[in-house]
Amino acid sequence: MKKEIKTYPESDKGSQSLEPEERETIISWNDEDRAIISIYSSQQPMIRRLLKNPLFKCQRKVYNSAYRNPGPISVDGVLPKKALTIRTKLVRRVLTDQQKKELTQRLKNSRKRSSFRTVQ
Repeated sequence: MKKEIKTYPESDKGSQSLEPEERETIISWNDEDRAIISIYSSQQPMIRRLLKNPLFKCQRKVYNSAYRNPGPISVDGVLPKKALTIRTKLVRRVLTDQQKKELTQRLKNSRKRSSFRTVQ
């Protein structure tokens, strides 16, 4: 049995979009249920990413017919906690010109080896 997603139409007919300070993404979890995290978002890039994610279980979508965007203005749902990664540091790989040339050559060689050859 598939769970029904609740939709809430038209919250404010007057405005055409959320103000920047109104757009947010909230990620939370507690000690009671450590296996899942709850996510609420009203940021369009995050909404698109969540709805495309097969692990995301959407519980609520909110629409506003006054908005130019026909999609939801916010979503609320859950993800398995293992889907969340918190990085301890951001590593940016700095390559010398010689290393870049070597990597380029290695990539070209791997493409040659993996290409399909037609047999006549």
